[in-house]
Amino acid sequence: IQLFYPPTYSFVAPGSMRFFAVSAVLLSAASSALGVSLYLVGDSTMASHKASEGIEGWGVPFNNYLTGITLVNKAVSGRSARSYWREGKWSAVQASLKSGDFVVIEFGHNDGGSPSTSDRASVGGEGSETQKVTLADGTVETVYTWPTYVKWMIDGAKSKGATPIISSQTPNNPFEGVTAINYTPSRFVTYAKNAAAAKGVPYVDHFTASLLYYDKLGKGVTESYFPNDHTHTNAAGANSVAWAFLSSLRCPSAQGVLSQYICSATRLAKAQELVAQLHEAIPEGGHVVY
Repeated sequence: IQLFYPPTYSFVAPGSMRFFAVSAVLLSAASSALGVSLYLVGDSTMASHKASEGIEGWGVPFNNYLTGITLVNKAVSGRSARSYWREGKWSAVQASLKSGDFVVIEFGHNDGGSPSTSDRASVGGEGSETQKVTLADGTVETVYTWPTYVKWMIDGAKSKGATPIISSQTPNNPFEGVTAINYTPSRFVTYAKNAAAAKGVPYVDHFTASLLYYDKLGKGVTESYFPNDHTHTNAAGANSVAWAFLSSLRCPSAQGVLSQYICSATRLAKAQELVAQLHEAIPEGGHVVY
């Protein structure tokens, strides 16, 4: 993250969520009649969990801030872009998509490592490289790079008339063992940004937005969000991560996507409150450059 002065664009600014209210009331009934759906595709940080687990994915509370659209959470714990594709989970989502729908694609937590030793890892890099591996059941699989899988999903969504939204992965607990946040992203954050740019689709920098919010909240509150490990949040943490995604939709790279489906007086007021808090994390007159 680089801060420049004077600003040409603010990552977040007080009152910047106001555009979400534009035409939302009028569009709500029409959207419901058309059955517009928002699909979520990702891993455990997005998925729903049993109460006994003590954790929750951000996709669950995000539904509280939508109107005129049906949320369909298809995130599955333990999955990577590769395994979600190989297991046919994306194929099932694509079959359900219809014209006018949206689908958020967010992977990264389970995608590292070597294809030789992990059935979730992709081939390194962003090109067309492949690697053949033999799975535990004897199946021979051709493994591709992470962007290849994501671009296939983008193409699949587009083929159904749906809008794919690429989101960078959520960060792990940024205060684990330290007192100051390191904003350096994982390679999968970069891959996500580049894949979205290459395909000309909306990109949500969920990673940076979440870190900005955690930085504002501070070490104590942030660490309370991670009761079991450094990756999975509890319900309160999931809500904050959902708000970070909401705030990220204001970035130019998101192309204004979903704006008409996020509203209501109460929710809008809360969104403006969050945006104001995030704005305070950026020095006066500064802005975020990616």
